[in-house]
Amino acid sequence: MLNICLCDDDMKIIDYYSMVINKVLNKNNFEFNIEKFTSGENLLFELDGNYNKFSIIIIDILMKKISGIEVAKILRSNGYNGIIIFLTTSKEYAIDSFEVEPLNYILKKDNYKFEDVILKAARRTTEEANKKIIISTKTQYKIINFDKIIYIESFNKKVILHKLNSDTDHINNSLNDIYLRIKEFGFVQIHKSYVVNIKYVESFNSQECKLKNNIVLSIGRKYLKDFRNLILENEFKDLMI
Repeated sequence: MLNICLCDDDMKIIDYYSMVINKVLNKNNFEFNIEKFTSGENLLFELDGNYNKFSIIIIDILMKKISGIEVAKILRSNGYNGIIIFLTTSKEYAIDSFEVEPLNYILKKDNYKFEDVILKAARRTTEEANKKIIISTKTQYKIINFDKIIYIESFNKKVILHKLNSDTDHINNSLNDIYLRIKEFGFVQIHKSYVVNIKYVESFNSQECKLKNNIVLSIGRKYLKDFRNLILENEFKDLMI
C-alpha cells in the first residue's frame, strides 16, 4: 500500500492532483491511499513522531507560512527517507530544493510530466518495499531495508549488520543463513567473516575491499574470483586498482 501525501494551500490544486494520481495509479494497478493537507504546519503536526508515515510526499513550495522546502528540510532532519516531489509555479526555487533530494521539481502547468513522475515514484517505492528483511535480535524483530546495509560481519559467533548511519544490529541468524536470503539483492561474500553490499564498493584489489564510509575489509583468496566477476557484471570496471 502506497501512502501518499498531498500538501498545498489551494484546495483546487489538491483536488486536481488527487484526481490525476487516482487515474494514473489505478490504471497501473497500485494500491494507495491519499491524505490531504492545506498547510505545512498541519502536515508537520500530523507527522510528529512518525515522520515516515508517507512513502510519497507531494508538496507546494510557495505556501502562506512555512514553505514546502522548509517542511522538507524538517522532515529530512527527522529521518524521513521517502520520496519528495515539489510542485510550484516558478522555476526560481529549483536549486534551493536540491538540498532535500527531491525526486522531482514540477511546474504546476506541466501535467504530463507529473503523470510520469508519480508513476516513477510509485514504482520506486514498491521496489524499495520489496528490499526489506525481517531480522531477529535479542529483544525484538526488526524490519531493515537492504539498501541501508553496507556490510555484514561474523564476529565471535555473532552476526552484525553495519548500516549507512554507522549503527549496527546484532542478529540471531548465522552469516550463511542471512547471505542466502539476500544474495540476490546485490550482496556478495568476500571473506569467511564478511558479506558486502556491492552498491557501496568504492575500490578493491586482490587483498582488500574499500567500502563507503572509509571501511576497508580483507578479501579471502577463495572468494576473490566470484567477487571480481560480480563487480564486473555490474559494470564497475573502473573500481579495479
